[in-house]
Amino acid sequence: MTEVFDLPDLGEGLPDAEIVRWFVKVGDVVEAEQPIVEMETAKAVVEVTSPQSGRIIKLHGQEGDVIETGTPLVTFGNAEEFRSAQESSPSQEETGETESRVQTDKISFSAPVVALARKLKVDLGKLAEIKGKQAITLSDVRQAAEEQTALLETPSKAAPVENVTGSNTIAIDFGKGVRAAPRVRSTAKQSGLDISVLKSTGHQDNVTLKDIHNKRVHRPATQATGPGEYRLPQRTQEVTGKPMPIRGDRRSMALNMAKARDTTVNTMITEKADISAWPEKTDVSVRLLRAVTAACMVEPSLNAWFNGEKLERTLHTVVNIGIAVDSPHGLSVPVIKGAEKLSNEELRAELNRLREAVYSKTIKPQELQDATITLSNFGMIAGLFATPIVIPPQVAIVATGRIMEELKLTDQGIVNARYIPVSLSFDHRGATGGDAARFLAAFVADLSLPY
Repeated sequence: MTEVFDLPDLGEGLPDAEIVRWFVKVGDVVEAEQPIVEMETAKAVVEVTSPQSGRIIKLHGQEGDVIETGTPLVTFGNAEEFRSAQESSPSQEETGETESRVQTDKISFSAPVVALARKLKVDLGKLAEIKGKQAITLSDVRQAAEEQTALLETPSKAAPVENVTGSNTIAIDFGKGVRAAPRVRSTAKQSGLDISVLKSTGHQDNVTLKDIHNKRVHRPATQATGPGEYRLPQRTQEVTGKPMPIRGDRRSMALNMAKARDTTVNTMITEKADISAWPEKTDVSVRLLRAVTAACMVEPSLNAWFNGEKLERTLHTVVNIGIAVDSPHGLSVPVIKGAEKLSNEELRAELNRLREAVYSKTIKPQELQDATITLSNFGMIAGLFATPIVIPPQVAIVATGRIMEELKLTDQGIVNARYIPVSLSFDHRGATGGDAARFLAAFVADLSLPY
């Protein structure tokens, strides 16, 4: 007898998920609750654990394949075969490992150790080198994760370090005085960036993936070689000129945009917020979050969900702000929940935490759910006004462009003023033009405050 394990619903009725990587292979014997595969949904990357103990006889898909919810994922052999295999081999307590192992550079790691290392972003090859032993335990991985700086940033005497999957070899250059995890170093190298000149924003001055992304975004558009000479900038990523399947976050975005087009009546109004009274070093992102919260208090009709099938509207008592985050993986929208209860300092801390989770792909599914309104600050890169798309069941999304300067006529004469352009899109089925205008007026008024 065989048993088929179907892909479960990984979050609030999601229709499918993409296989990121398998932790097991055909013939492996696994235990119940052991991680077997990493799947990427429209919400997040999720580890799927085995529902039972048994021997795997078929994997229904390869890395990159999209599996529909409720269709076969793994087929297990019968229980008798599993018990026979268990009786003929040493117990896990005796060996500290399972049959499924990954070997790299003549060092063997058990499947649970590999799965935990991937989850906690621990480099097993580097960890084994630092520890000076071949038997790496789960507690070693946990300790390495807790002491990431101390364990993973020690300069290596061996130039090549093979990655956990054994698919290729990455030469890691440990520059003196530069704090960064191996994954960050390899990403910088692939992007053609010198890690020693990057501005570090991570814990204890660590260079992060976000720092690499920011450097890419702010690269000069042109490279002059001398007076009167011009050179095209280099490509920031590899292109093939061939059709490629859209995966991960970009696939989720494409599906959500199509759904929004078909199910909302997207309407937009714009305005400019005068921020001339802001003190120096004002945290722009925090002020925008605070202004969204204030506008939701003044006009709750846009802090709402709309059900087009039932013609129902829900005005929410809490303000859960979805934050559009542009990362190397695509667009993600983590949610700051209960923004109306958070101080400026707490808003900044939560924003930093969620952005780092997006960049490291450790964001949890529940951290991408239940947004009641969305904020997109595309002006951090470029642009003034936009046509942001409302994602159902939300009623509104606020988008802000880059800060601009204009001359302003006042009672004291002409002065130089600073503005933030604002674009507000709303589902016209769930809110009237008056609702949207009142919300926008409250948003702009809060931004104009001198504190």
